Amino acid sequence: MGSRSVRELEEKFQPLLGLHGHIHESQGIDKIGKTVIINPGSGYTDQLLKYAIITIRKEVKGINVEYKLNSYIISQG
Repeated sequence: MGSRSVRELEEKFQPLLGLHGHIHESQGIDKIGKTVIINPGSGYTDQLLKYAIITIRKEVKGINVEYKLNSYIISQG
């Protein structure tokens, strides 16, 4: 499921994070190369809000700045 063109862009450019949604059947966390893909899914049938909590840290090395995923989890409530 999902967009082939979006997947191709993620494979090519390897962003830190791919946030996706609305596809009810595809809740989960996956990885494409270096990119963490997160889809918390939808909660229309069970009337629960599904969401992702993501923590990103900034690392400064001289003049270079890098962002890294510190933690991520899918939850609901």
